[in-house]
Amino acid sequence: MSARRERKFKAETRKLLDLMIHSVYTQREAFLRELISNASDAIDKARIIALTDDSLAVDPADYAIDLVPDRDAGTLTIRDNGIGMTYDEVADNIGTIARSGSEAFAAALDGGEGAGAELIGRFGVGFYSAFMVAERVELATTKHGADHGVQWSSEGGESYHIARTEPGPRGTSITLHLRPAARGQAEPGSDEGEPPQDFTDPDVLRTVVKRHSDFVAFPIRLEVPREGGDMATDVLNTRQPIWTRSQDDVPEESYHDFYRHIAHDWRPPLSTIRVKAEGTLEYTALLFLPTEPPMDLYTAEHRRGLQLYVRRVFIMEEARELLPEHLRFVRGVLDSPDLPLSISREAIQEDARVNAIRRHLTRKVHDELARLLNAERERYEGFWQGFGSVVKEGFAHAPEASDKLRELVLSRSTYREGWTTLAEYAARMPEDQEAVYYLIGERLETLRAAPQLEALRARGIEVLLLTDAVDEWVVAAVGEVGGKRLLSAASAELKPKAAEVLTPGGDGGPGAEALAGLVGRLGGILAERVAQVRLSERLVDSAACLVDAEGAPSARTVRLMQAMGQPMAAPKRILELNPGHALIKRLHAIHTVSPNDNRIEDAAELLYDLALIAEGEPPSDAAAFARRATRVMAKALGGED
Repeated sequence: MSARRERKFKAETRKLLDLMIHSVYTQREAFLRELISNASDAIDKARIIALTDDSLAVDPADYAIDLVPDRDAGTLTIRDNGIGMTYDEVADNIGTIARSGSEAFAAALDGGEGAGAELIGRFGVGFYSAFMVAERVELATTKHGADHGVQWSSEGGESYHIARTEPGPRGTSITLHLRPAARGQAEPGSDEGEPPQDFTDPDVLRTVVKRHSDFVAFPIRLEVPREGGDMATDVLNTRQPIWTRSQDDVPEESYHDFYRHIAHDWRPPLSTIRVKAEGTLEYTALLFLPTEPPMDLYTAEHRRGLQLYVRRVFIMEEARELLPEHLRFVRGVLDSPDLPLSISREAIQEDARVNAIRRHLTRKVHDELARLLNAERERYEGFWQGFGSVVKEGFAHAPEASDKLRELVLSRSTYREGWTTLAEYAARMPEDQEAVYYLIGERLETLRAAPQLEALRARGIEVLLLTDAVDEWVVAAVGEVGGKRLLSAASAELKPKAAEVLTPGGDGGPGAEALAGLVGRLGGILAERVAQVRLSERLVDSAACLVDAEGAPSARTVRLMQAMGQPMAAPKRILELNPGHALIKRLHAIHTVSPNDNRIEDAAELLYDLALIAEGEPPSDAAAFARRATRVMAKALGGED
């Protein structure tokens, strides 16, 4: 229908193809699970559309994925009767793959991450795994209802060819012209560690399908020759739903393979959760906790929710209502005979039975996390490193589960380098400690060195160090630990009396009355920037720090709200001064002799900016800060004004 056009791959796609061809040679068979998985997804899309589109009238028993090896031609064809693609979809989805994380995938391989084919599913570039085994790939596809078909081909170089054709049968056919090593032949000069495999050999294909794709919901058929020259069709996968089989009959590796198939994550799951409910509401669920977060966990496009089946009939790919938002990383399936086959996404949101299922599954996941925390602490800490900030969203999304979530929270603290639970903090807390202290910021290293902690550290008081964006809300939701309220170390309310602790009976610097004039002078200079300048009881080594006024949102909260497009004016903070610090003593001496000395103005501005820098923030005016610091340094070194 249209001339065959040559198009150039985008630069990142060319880089990825080069890596596929020349670098990613471990576990070559990964290509087959990827292409079968893509074919399964295409059939799923057709099944979903068929529920509401009478023009797509297909007997569900007719859906299938066919493998057609040709030893003489050295080819393997993977064919499905799924939804198919249009010309624009082929050009968009195959001609460029930047949206699928190809650039990050290439960087991971270039950077020596070394996971090879195991990275394919993680970065969503499964189609291109074909070039691990093929020197040429040809694709023919027709989308349901389209007035044209598409032919696409590439040898994995700089370009690909694409053309519109007369429409054919609905679905997609991918033919791989296999490299010698994928036809069982050693390639000249090859030093690959993996021996050649012949992917035109029916026995090899049976083994690979059984290993990786046995639980695909559609028959995977293989055309094989029989005696007399006839061809026969074998079905290679059992297709028996794994969640319907007795747990004793399913090896753990089979669960892992099923997880890899539905999650497109080729690492084994962290944990498998099996749920079987009987009584007034009957259902079976098979849930998986991932080991590491996917790249798109925090994006709107992230795949979330469970696959929903009703009486083993596939209904929905992403039933998000079956789990709350803070468990969106959980993958799995749920099958219930008690839900209607016709249930829609709109109906599922209001269905009382779905609400009951969600509560039960949420409790099961929380229980499994608690088990990991108590029985496999190291693995749980690895999980928390990747998913903790998401789990903590539950304080907002599932407030009814707050008590359970409190038990699951891990935090860093000044007690040690590792993680601590809130219960462990409470157990270490002295009985006379007035509050549970915490400090929120963006970098752990900055928090550990924060001047606001100096007096608490000097008194041996542990402080929780919180760095997740949701921690402001978590603190408000938790409220208290061990009967003691949570109090920010950056709160104006905190008065740990540093001078009394460090210098009992000693010289803590000029008293408040003596320093009143200097404090007032500094407050006047910084009136546009701070709500107040006052003497501090929390500083030991630093000259000054900024603290939050009582009842005012923290600076972190303001930044987060502004980043989300919510207008919020930053409240003025309080600048606290350490009366025992040499700099404050020197300023006091200068002010006593000459209250209007211009050095006091420079010092005021520098104290404010240095307090910001100590929190990991830039100075209020970087250019003015540089000029002022240069001027002060010149004077200190004996230079002129």
